[in-house]
Amino acid sequence: MANAFKVTAKQNIGGSKGIAKGMSVQIRKEGGNPGVNDVLAAFKQQLGIEVKGITVTMSYFTVQKI
Repeated sequence: MANAFKVTAKQNIGGSKGIAKGMSVQIRKEGGNPGVNDVLAAFKQQLGIEVKGITVTMSYFTVQKI
């Protein structure tokens, strides 16, 4: 069964054209919590924001099960 999560950025990621602090996306995922690839894909799909050229980890986000 898929779980739904709200993932919110704790800080600015990727400069002025990147993800701003407080931006969030919703993700549906089977099994456990979403990973960083799931989160970055959701930001690209839902908000059109693609972060390239930097290392992003899940510590940059809060994950809340909804």
